[in-house]
Amino acid sequence: MGAAKRMDTSELLKVTFKNETNSHTQERIKMKDQKLYMAMLMGNNYYNNVRIIFNTEEGQSEIVSRVWARTDKFIVLRGGVFIPINSVVDIILD
Repeated sequence: MGAAKRMDTSELLKVTFKNETNSHTQERIKMKDQKLYMAMLMGNNYYNNVRIIFNTEEGQSEIVSRVWARTDKFIVLRGGVFIPINSVVDIILD
């Protein structure tokens, strides 16, 4: 996967997101959806952080934060910061 640049939530406001370049097979989409759901449960019920790896114009980046909610197109993080789901490469549940 390569080394992703670690970011703070305040830096996300300045980022231009890029769609994931990997193939979008039905199985991969389902797996990402399941991980997002688990990340949301962990954030709301247990206040646990997860690692989210996503694509930006500058390359892959990583953030460690709580996932408060998800919609069809976005992940909502602590502080009301949004990440487009199409730019997410992986969610690591620690």
